[in-house]
Amino acid sequence: MAGIKKTVYIFCGCAAFFSKQRILAAAVWFVLISGFLMSGMALAAFPPDWLQAHLDGTLKMKNLYNGVSFAEYEGDLPGYDTMRLAKDRALDELSYQLSVSVRSTFEDSIVKKGDYEEQNIASSLFISTRKVLSGIGERDKWTDAGKRRYWVLLVIDKKEADRQMDQQKFINEVVDRLEHKQDEVIEGIKQMTMVLNNTMDIYNDRVDQMEGLLETIDDKIEASGTQTREEYGALRVEILRLQSSRKVYEDRLAASEQKHDQQMDALISQNEELKVLLGQLSQKIQGDYFLALADDDVRNKDLSRGLNVQIRPDKGQGADYYSGERVKFLLHASKGCFVKVTYISSAGGGAGAGKKMNTLLFPNEHDAYNWINAGETKVIGRFGELEIRDPFGMDVVTVVVSETQFSDIEALLKGANGGYYSEMSSNTRGTLDIRKRGITVVRPAGGAVTGSGSPSPPAAVATDTCFIVSHSK
Repeated sequence: MAGIKKTVYIFCGCAAFFSKQRILAAAVWFVLISGFLMSGMALAAFPPDWLQAHLDGTLKMKNLYNGVSFAEYEGDLPGYDTMRLAKDRALDELSYQLSVSVRSTFEDSIVKKGDYEEQNIASSLFISTRKVLSGIGERDKWTDAGKRRYWVLLVIDKKEADRQMDQQKFINEVVDRLEHKQDEVIEGIKQMTMVLNNTMDIYNDRVDQMEGLLETIDDKIEASGTQTREEYGALRVEILRLQSSRKVYEDRLAASEQKHDQQMDALISQNEELKVLLGQLSQKIQGDYFLALADDDVRNKDLSRGLNVQIRPDKGQGADYYSGERVKFLLHASKGCFVKVTYISSAGGGAGAGKKMNTLLFPNEHDAYNWINAGETKVIGRFGELEIRDPFGMDVVTVVVSETQFSDIEALLKGANGGYYSEMSSNTRGTLDIRKRGITVVRPAGGAVTGSGSPSPPAAVATDTCFIVSHSK
């Protein structure tokens, strides 16, 4: 969607706001305030960036190898056994990834020493990697209170890991295990299969989310023109391809377990193919502001606890608007809640362009009361202050609602200086972070797990996103 530009212009200043006599461009009159809201943020309900990247198949850490995994728990907080299991699984994941990455380097040396089955070589490399490596540390951890999963991130310095695995004694240990320790080799195959099963659980969750994204896109383009439908139709093809690859991997994994014939090479290859497809698709989604926000809407359903919100243009989802038209956005929530509505615009480029201006449309100094009742329809732009002008293209509007008031509301309104608060983001991650700010969570759902007793459940949070496409007359 290259070349799509900001289209909505907004009245600023109290007199202009109510009289509608003066229309000022947002890019000129919105005040840019950045960075002053960073202190006191409560983002514990949302996954940290490293976990989100892992789930997307895109996690890369400079100069570090990493392993990420989880263990499920019951009750309010994970206990020691859950934490230990999650850490062990993360170590298995790190060892698996390393053993797969070095296999091509060492395989010729190993084959020269004997005629070994491919899956046995993979198993011995995995077990040796797990036993030999030292210097692995816990980088971070996070508790998903909604799904009751405790996540751990382990890392090791790349140079140190490469040094340890490049020594001759490592090769000797791999070969010795193949020659004399078949029980360990068989156990290693089982452990690798468990790693692949855990990975499959993660892939299933992510593919299911992408299926939800497809449904969301279908809803959001119901009033769109042919061009918009075709552009997002290409994404549908890629998600369907991912679903097909997932099914092949799932069937192969199930068949290998039933027949006790692990076919480790095929499983590893299929796992890597699925990871690559997932990573490529996730990167494409994260490169488009509408898709990134809509994808995050699907993820956030785990936090909603029965709170649902919808925002749509007054002419329908993804509707076309023409120069001089006034646009309104209709907001509806299933429960009484506090609201923030943000307009994402750019001076050049479309939904996939780089830097964007994030402007808080509601609340604002002229319409500051941001509570809406269950079933009430709130009209954003009810004073006629949103008018379509060139440059034409796509505009994205997103809403976040919470059972508790946002902790940054007063600061945002003060920072608006008589107009609207605006802040620049350099990529979609920046816009997603801005949307999360000010959300207060009661329980320690993220970071280190501390404290005791039964904490209160987190406040419900819900999000939704829509877009319009503007044209000249």
